[in-house]
Amino acid sequence: MKKGIHPEMKLIKVKCACGAEYEIWSTRDNLRIDVCSKCHPFYTGGSMRFVDTEGRIEKFKRKYGENIP
Repeated sequence: MKKGIHPEMKLIKVKCACGAEYEIWSTRDNLRIDVCSKCHPFYTGGSMRFVDTEGRIEKFKRKYGENIP
């Protein structure tokens, strides 16, 4: 590898919206994510609810009803 052309890698903390924190190597200083493996429905089996800040889930339920096949 050529010297002096690659960005510096540093150990940072990644913070998820659910409160989970991970340490990874990155060239960035801060990293905030909305969904991680602890809160994503695919990994949790749908046990946790997605944080809906804009009311899209409620709007969908009002429009199409609660019981959708």
